[in-house]
Amino acid sequence: MEILKKRKEVYELAKQKHPERWSRSTRDWSAHDSVALNPMKEKRETDGTK
Repeated sequence: MEILKKRKEVYELAKQKHPERWSRSTRDWSAHDSVALNPMKEKRETDGTK
């Protein structure tokens, strides 16, 4: 998680130096609990749709 912390610092510093490049806040660099390349969609039991 040190990489994400450093990345956030770099983006915040860049935003301070050149605020005109950002129309909004910087990205949320917090770590995710899990990731998936092709997550499975849950099927609905009631109507048979995906």
